[in-house]
Amino acid sequence: MKQIYYAIQTILHGRGSNVTKVISLSLGLTIGVLLFSQIAFELNYEKCYPEADRLVLVRGGRENVKTGEKGQGYDNTLFAPMAEAFRSDLSQWIENATVLFNFETLNVFKEDGHKLKDVNYAYVDTCYFRTFGIKVLKGNPEELQRAGNIFVSETFVRDVFGGQDPVGQKLSLDKQQELTIRGVYQDTPENTAYHFDFVAPIYAGGGYVGGGTWGRNDIYFTVLRLRDGVDREEINRQIYKAMQKYHPDSADNEWRFFYDAQPLPEIHLDDSNTRTRLYIYGFLGFAIFFVAIMNYVLVAIATMSRRARSIGVHKCSGASAVNIFSMFLFETGIVVLISVVVALFIIFNAKDLIEDLLSVQLSSLFTLETLWVPVLIIFVLFMVAGVLPGRLFSRIPVTQVFRRYTDGKKGWKRSLLFVQFMGVSFVMGILLVSLMQYHHLANSDMGIRTSGLVEAETWMSSEEAENMVSDLRRQPMVENATRSMLRVLGEYWTRGLIDNSGKRIETLMYNPCDKNYAETMGITIIEGKDMQNEGDVLVNEEVARLMKWTDGAVGKRLNDFDKAGTIVGVFRNVRNTSFLYKQFPVALVYNNYTNHTFDVRLKQPYDENLKKLNEYMEQVHSTKVLEFIPIDTMLKEIYRNVYRFRNSVWITSTFVLLIVIMGLIGYVNDETQRRSKEIAIRKVNGAEASTILRLLSCDILYVVVPSALIGAVASYFTAGAWLDQFPEAIYMNPLYFGVMCLGVIVLVVACVIVKTWRIANENPVKSIKTE
Repeated sequence: MKQIYYAIQTILHGRGSNVTKVISLSLGLTIGVLLFSQIAFELNYEKCYPEADRLVLVRGGRENVKTGEKGQGYDNTLFAPMAEAFRSDLSQWIENATVLFNFETLNVFKEDGHKLKDVNYAYVDTCYFRTFGIKVLKGNPEELQRAGNIFVSETFVRDVFGGQDPVGQKLSLDKQQELTIRGVYQDTPENTAYHFDFVAPIYAGGGYVGGGTWGRNDIYFTVLRLRDGVDREEINRQIYKAMQKYHPDSADNEWRFFYDAQPLPEIHLDDSNTRTRLYIYGFLGFAIFFVAIMNYVLVAIATMSRRARSIGVHKCSGASAVNIFSMFLFETGIVVLISVVVALFIIFNAKDLIEDLLSVQLSSLFTLETLWVPVLIIFVLFMVAGVLPGRLFSRIPVTQVFRRYTDGKKGWKRSLLFVQFMGVSFVMGILLVSLMQYHHLANSDMGIRTSGLVEAETWMSSEEAENMVSDLRRQPMVENATRSMLRVLGEYWTRGLIDNSGKRIETLMYNPCDKNYAETMGITIIEGKDMQNEGDVLVNEEVARLMKWTDGAVGKRLNDFDKAGTIVGVFRNVRNTSFLYKQFPVALVYNNYTNHTFDVRLKQPYDENLKKLNEYMEQVHSTKVLEFIPIDTMLKEIYRNVYRFRNSVWITSTFVLLIVIMGLIGYVNDETQRRSKEIAIRKVNGAEASTILRLLSCDILYVVVPSALIGAVASYFTAGAWLDQFPEAIYMNPLYFGVMCLGVIVLVVACVIVKTWRIANENPVKSIKTE
């Protein structure tokens, strides 16, 4: 108990340094716990289901029959009837199979007309719950055979119906398709790709939602639950045999399909971009955590010269080295405990910001399964921060009671500063690249004029769609309006781009649209003219390049594409899938029956006119759910993950910088106090204030220059690995890192000069007279 008493007294008497310790440890704990918990959260993706290793997603690929060459990547979505066929044909190898479709994004409304926000739903078959092992709390899953019935999650019931029994309650999709709640199922956590608020029947009109069948509309996920002990290679062979029965390979085709049953827990980490991001999170978490610990050790040991006499007194009074060591452990424990409380305060008061940055709720991030992560971090922090200074203090000899203790060995201090400066340089380099890359993505030319362009989606008849566009054009706030089948940003319908030899050379994206689509969207036609007649086609530069039409594309036709007529023009490349993906070949096909997506070019002022447009739609077309959203807003949402990563690095960098500056100030204060007599004697012998400042600055330059360079080099290669995920990335000029490195050095030297300015200009008599 005496050790605890002395530890508390020491903390109370050393408030200044202890405040610095608490702040640095709190900041380090906040970021470290969040980043490492996020890593643990993502490492557990898809492991929430019973015996998750037996759940597999069937994916397809293409391979050359003659050479065995594999095509680029896999297609995770296949044909709708596969699950039902596999349940009967592969029962020896699988326990169950289910099919899902979750690409529809209609608005969900309650009976009273209230629109529900951020609702995620999917169409599934009756085997969905049994395949995944999700517990049904109320209702019979067989009711999912009937269109219009839905099952909702526990959280959805709590959020939408206040926890009351929802069975029999009504919802609607775009105020057109009525849904009736027939059951409730157990929540799935957020670290699964199949986290839905409700599920609806995939069956529609004797077929499937989305019109899928064998060989058509491969937009469905097929998930199997394998029998225990089934080999992956074996199930792949059986899937291929079964597929030959329903969708056989063409005998004269050089390429054939192959199928792979990938375990669900492997899918998330199979993405190299995800792995790179988690590696960087790990580096950042380790950097700030390690810097915070080293800063604590630096501040603690910097007080050694002041605390040596009191430790000698303790030893004269009978305290052993173990007693001194335990006293410092108790002291560290109290500081760490306070820091944990402060970190919890920061986390829960910045809950919304953190959840937005990490794209996960704190309740999902900190669960009983992942609670070991913050506990382990706190334990490691306590052990390292307590043991290192504790051992040093416990070795101070008892003779320090009788003489002044001065520690002239600066090696350990400089080593700690070296690590901290290296950490600052590293995170600043990552921040520099993330800022530049986000700016590049957000400001690059998309090939369309986004300012003043707004878009809305809903289904209606082609006649209603034509009348809707005509009505929109008549509004005073509207400059132009058009319609298409698909939104301008995102994947369009796809088919193979076939060259003149009959070989598929790329995936062609095409969007059926009205004839004034290019004009309204601000798409630049660089060859030919705009569409005029039904079936006219506009293609982008990428189509002409891949087809090698050096003599021009106008007047030609796309091979094996009967629905498309003659090419009448070529337009400048449009990045419909954004700069996160490569440039695809794109075709716009004039179709007068398009009836889903509506685009409007507003007059200025854009914000005011957008508000007027949506008010008009609500008043005049209240039965049609058309809420227009700016394309610029959609673009920001597409780059949201890059934005979040940038902000995460920004916050981490700020915290690291604050921690290091506090450690640097403590180091400089200790050095000026220790060397005050030396400085005074130098001034008596004629040294100027500038000479003293240069002396102290040079001492720190020997540490900061090599450490900043090493950190900059490490950040250069780490940031390069992060940029590899982008088809369009900035050029990492080494000069940028040199300037960043110079900035870190200048900042450190400036802090030293500011903190030593007083003693450099002080009357030397004040220091000498105390001797």
